[in-house]
Amino acid sequence: MLVKRWREEISSDLIEQYFDDVDIMKLTDNKYNCITLWKKQLFLSVYNNEDGKIKRYEKIGYVVALSTEQKYAGASYLDVTDMIFEEFMSRDIYLNGEPDKLMNLYSTVDRKRGFVKLWLVGNTISRVCPYLVDWELMDMVKTQKQGEILTKWIPTGETDDDGIPIEVKIAIEYCASTGNSSFIIGKHKDMLNKGEWQSDPQPHLPKSKKMYKILFRMMFVYKSFKFVCELLEDKQTHDSVWFIFPHEKNPRSNVLVFSDIINQSSMWQRDIYNPTFKNEKIRNLLQTFRESNIFYSNDMCGTDFKQVIDFQIRK
Repeated sequence: MLVKRWREEISSDLIEQYFDDVDIMKLTDNKYNCITLWKKQLFLSVYNNEDGKIKRYEKIGYVVALSTEQKYAGASYLDVTDMIFEEFMSRDIYLNGEPDKLMNLYSTVDRKRGFVKLWLVGNTISRVCPYLVDWELMDMVKTQKQGEILTKWIPTGETDDDGIPIEVKIAIEYCASTGNSSFIIGKHKDMLNKGEWQSDPQPHLPKSKKMYKILFRMMFVYKSFKFVCELLEDKQTHDSVWFIFPHEKNPRSNVLVFSDIINQSSMWQRDIYNPTFKNEKIRNLLQTFRESNIFYSNDMCGTDFKQVIDFQIRK
């Protein structure tokens, strides 16, 4: 079963073109020469060059749209052994509650057999991905190196007949670069040519950090990402700037945190420009958190930060 995100992606032209670079004749010992889509089912087929007609033969799978997963709930797919979700990492838009939709679709196909393999394939577009967050894979992916395959067992919350907890094994492969160029230029060339995570150019500190002293420190925690944010003062000019860098440890109880996590502590806030506490000195400091005054430890840090926060940085 080939899974696409949107219904518009499963037209015959697009799906059949998807298989154009596959050597069907070699794989089938010259028995078939193409794959065709008919009524959302895939068939090994033969295209006749003389009359331009196509004849369908062996059914090899299905094509479905995740956006309409509910319509497949009553269907039977007991002949499916593998589900392949292509381009599961989106450049910008995901379906609302997408990981749950995929699990609903998987449940429809697998029918509690524990038999169907689910393959999620995508480019290194963005680490801000609901699957990595919902399945608690972010810590693994953030430190994973190219060529590594990491595995994790995730409990389903159920037990078998013997009372043993049932777990699902997830394997994550960060494919190694082929070493061949894609002949791409521009700011995303490293992602397309080398398989590195896509990042956009971000402002860096104009001077070495040794040239500043720390005036104030706080943290941001969003979608499993943690960042330390420091207000720095230039030791020579006394100008102040905000500096953000990634962090792995959880915030201490006495640190001001801005987050999408609900926490009753007054140290955990939602709106950086309108905090609920009454400390005017800190409130005034936070008003200087402006785009022109913020710098990042590296491009990846700035890209991640801007993608995970749920507020707009003021100009």
